[in-house]
Amino acid sequence: MKIEPRTMMKRSHPRGSMSDLASKLAGNFEALYVEDEDGIVKNKPQLDVVQEICEEIPTLYEAGVRFSQSVIDVFIAGAERAVIGTATLSSLDDLRGAFKLSENITFKVDIRDGIVSFDPAVAGRAFLDLARDIKEIGVADIMVPRDLAEEAAEAKRQLSFRLGVFASVSERVRMEELGVDYIVSEDFGSLIRDE
Repeated sequence: MKIEPRTMMKRSHPRGSMSDLASKLAGNFEALYVEDEDGIVKNKPQLDVVQEICEEIPTLYEAGVRFSQSVIDVFIAGAERAVIGTATLSSLDDLRGAFKLSENITFKVDIRDGIVSFDPAVAGRAFLDLARDIKEIGVADIMVPRDLAEEAAEAKRQLSFRLGVFASVSERVRMEELGVDYIVSEDFGSLIRDE
């Protein structure tokens, strides 16, 4: 689920609306992945909006964490797991620092013509090598886009970590065959029968 950016004068969503939506989703899903565009793009996460969601359903929250200390805000908002993406993370040292603050970290690989990152130690690397470093830090939950599913599944077999893939619900069986532990899907609306 994406949280749209807020404007200077208005919240992105009326108070209570996200809580209502999250409550509906809680009956159908184990957890909800929340991508905060203000946090990712502007480094200004909408913690108040996400807090409403976290009160209703376990949440994997990507707030645009850049530095290790920022992960605290994610957990104060009530998230079960902090999702830290390569596109915003400043360095693997900051991932290491975040992991020292909480083990409930999910590492997300962002790609665009290769792995994207500000950190030269991350950008453009082969997935297996990067996953090996992530596991060495202690992070054992990695999320990847569909384009990396096969490569990540092979790395999972070698390194043993929990693997999530951004994929359509219709690809669930294929992802299970690969050994994917969970899928993150944007097509959850079609699964809620009363809408």
